[in-house]
Amino acid sequence: MSKSKKIVLFIVEGITDENSLALVLSKIIEKDKIVKFKIINGDITTKNEVNLSNINIKITAYIKEFVARNIYIKSDILNVIHLVDTDGAYINDNLILEKDTYNIEYTTRNIYAKNIDSIKRRNKQKSHILSKLSTMNTVYATLPYGIYFFSSNLEHVLHNKQGVTADEKSKFADNFADNFVTSPVSFIKFMNNPDFALSGEYKDTWDFIKKDTNSLKRYTNFNLYLNTIKIQ
Repeated sequence: MSKSKKIVLFIVEGITDENSLALVLSKIIEKDKIVKFKIINGDITTKNEVNLSNINIKITAYIKEFVARNIYIKSDILNVIHLVDTDGAYINDNLILEKDTYNIEYTTRNIYAKNIDSIKRRNKQKSHILSKLSTMNTVYATLPYGIYFFSSNLEHVLHNKQGVTADEKSKFADNFADNFVTSPVSFIKFMNNPDFALSGEYKDTWDFIKKDTNSLKRYTNFNLYLNTIKIQ
């Protein structure tokens, strides 16, 4: 790999995250950088084997896997950007309501689920791990790291639709990419829409999303990262 090219590695939950963002991010990242995605196929913050003491190790393992599979070395990576959904992780337990439903249902006020105790346990684990990750600035010992949220999920922010099917996710992702791939400036403008884009310091945005039902409402702080990029 050319020494002049460094990787900006995005860690995401699924393929639709990559499909939504990869092309347009490749257009706006500086010419001496390469955008790459590591899909981890799920939410690392809610996996059974993940906890506060090993979350750094788990993320490092995903980075090592990416490096090995693609025949890179650690020093090829400039920084790691982790994108996550909040999924209402910070709401009070009394806002998690029982409902005879196959899938978890989200609104901007409540979570509905058949097994509310499992959602309470999930939220406790997820919120604690997210809070820890939001204070970390390195991973894999020395790689610069930042974590940015979409609330309550990616589709909620990008399409103002909170609950979507797998087919809808794919269609939304393809349409979003098509809309902005030729106009990265418009993408930056869209992601700074004050209807959902949080301003202020990085820490302040994380403090905000933890309050009340904000982790169910339509917010993101990904704009903070985007605003640091020099458009090609």
